[in-house]
Amino acid sequence: MLTILGLIAIVVVVTVSGYKLGTLVYKKDTKIEDAKRNLIKLARILAGMGLVKTPELLEDIVVSDVSGVVHKVKEVVELFLSSEDAVIAEFEKVFDNVLAAKLKSEAGRALIAAKLADAAKTTDVSVVQEAPVATLKS
Repeated sequence: MLTILGLIAIVVVVTVSGYKLGTLVYKKDTKIEDAKRNLIKLARILAGMGLVKTPELLEDIVVSDVSGVVHKVKEVVELFLSSEDAVIAEFEKVFDNVLAAKLKSEAGRALIAAKLADAAKTTDVSVVQEAPVATLKS
């Protein structure tokens, strides 16, 4: 199971590595600007899904604010390690958005129903093996 620290480390490494790789691979100014635009788009998508801290970090990367990136990474790590409530607060809106999206389809509702049924049987909801598949009615 992935720990909170592991999740944070993955996000930070992927984000920073992606930026560094982008700057090495794209030597032309136009390519660098395109990479920056894509990071801005990614930050907007993540913010739209409900994340707060990761989009802020991406914005600092886009404007090449190295001290800002270092400060934000330190801030996020300290916040997430301080309490589980901080992690829940960061991902709660994401959870709500994903849940709302799942509830829009028959297959999504069936998956949620299966997870709830399994959760009623056990306290470990990660043991859900399979959800019923919705079929189209003619």
